[in-house]
Amino acid sequence: MIQDTRKKLLEGTRRCLVEKGFQGTTVKAIAKYAGVNHGLVHHYFGSKEELLAALVEKVTEGEGTPMSSNSKNGVHQYDDVSAMSSAEMETFAKKKLVPHMTSDYNKFVIELLVMSEEMPSVAKQVCKLLNRRREWFGRILGVEDSSLLLLISGAMMGLMLQYKLDPTINIEDAVIRLFSLISKGKSR
Repeated sequence: MIQDTRKKLLEGTRRCLVEKGFQGTTVKAIAKYAGVNHGLVHHYFGSKEELLAALVEKVTEGEGTPMSSNSKNGVHQYDDVSAMSSAEMETFAKKKLVPHMTSDYNKFVIELLVMSEEMPSVAKQVCKLLNRRREWFGRILGVEDSSLLLLISGAMMGLMLQYKLDPTINIEDAVIRLFSLISKGKSR
């Protein structure tokens, strides 16, 4: 029962963030999405901030393989795309990476970034999440340079933000171009 209620609260929080954004994610809204009494937020987590931090921590645990077979996109885990041909890289970007970048999951990540400004415990967990993303990009792209991984992660996050503001941008071409530049840089 306790685990079920915690799980409901975490899932309700995620859904609320995606659908209502940070400003609309109140304790009462979370409870409504979770189908529980709003007093249970404080009972199980102490505060809204601690609930949000727990959610980010849970998401971070799965971030080592953000495109796992558990994904709603049906995307399978990729361990290394650095050996792919240009055509394979383009297919990977179009069919796997871009759908992941434009999914509700990434709307959720953007909301987490907004919350981090006001909530130190959430910010701490978001830093861990971003570190895991950089590690993942390093694995799939065969990149070890931490500065380059920071640039790649920043570019991908920037594309996600721009897509959220303007879904008509050609995010596929931008991702393919970025990966192409990375591949060319590694072959020098």
